[in-house]
Order: sequence, then C-alpha cells, then structure tokens
Amino acid sequence: LPKAFQVKLPHSASARKQAYRRRAEETTRQIWGASPRIDRLAMRDLRMQRPLRFFHKHTLKLTRRQHNILVQLRTGHVGLNGHLFRIGRSLSADCQYCEGEVETVAHYLVRCPEFAKERELLYRRGRPPEAIAELLTTPEAFKRVLRYVDATKRLKAIFGEEV
Repeated sequence: LPKAFQVKLPHSASARKQAYRRRAEETTRQIWGASPRIDRLAMRDLRMQRPLRFFHKHTLKLTRRQHNILVQLRTGHVGLNGHLFRIGRSLSADCQYCEGEVETVAHYLVRCPEFAKERELLYRRGRPPEAIAELLTTPEAFKRVLRYVDATKRLKAIFGEEV
C-alpha cells in the first residue's frame, strides 16, 4: 500500500459509545443477577428482556383490580405477611398456614401446600410453570394467575371479591 494509506485509522466515536454501552449493560446484568433482590424484582424480567411497557401493553384489556393485583405481585408489595412484616403492619412474616416459612409471592404462588388444589389453575396444559417470572411476565399466564388469586381468596381483604 502507498505510505499515505498505511496510517492507522482513528476510532469511530460511535463505535466507542456502542462498545461502552454494551460493557455497561453486561456489568449491570451481572450485578442484578447476583443481587438478593432479583426474586423480588419482577417488573422487568431480565431473563426475557421484557421492559415495563411490554407489561402495560398486554394488560390494557384487564380491569383496574386485575392490573393492580398483577403489579403488586410483580413488585412484591402485596398484602402477604412477608411484605406486611417488612413495613411494620404484621407481627410475623411467616405464612399463616406453614410454620417457619416466610410468606412471599414465590411461596404464595408456587410452594404453599394450603393452596395446592387451587395451584392447578396455574398449570398450562397440565404442566406446572417453570418459574415465577413465567407467571408474572408472560401475557398468557396473567389470566391464570388472576384465577388463582380469586380461587385462594387469600387477598380478598385487599382487592375484594371477583367482579
């Protein structure tokens, strides 16, 4: 090559910005993945990369009550003893049916033996959900979760009867 073309080209500002953003996103993903709050953070499913607007788009046809139930379950700020104890509204974080088990959204939806019969409403084609994220982030599961909440009557005092 001629001497004029043998010089090293300068880096593109755009390419540097893109590389920086990729590194920042990867670092953020690693930090959140190691966080103990990852189970409580359901407003954005990091595994599926679904942002909040995806949730709102798929809940437009739900009633206000149904939308509120899903939002509270996704954030963990729902009237279960685990949250109520954390904010000083309950004497214990334990599930009223399971001694020594903290009543979290995960416990309520997939583990509490008191609601085993009602839990079948969460199954799709006879198959139990793989994760809570599957229940709280996939639009196909929203109606099943709402039927489960209504069947258990556990949150009836907060949200009232099914309309």
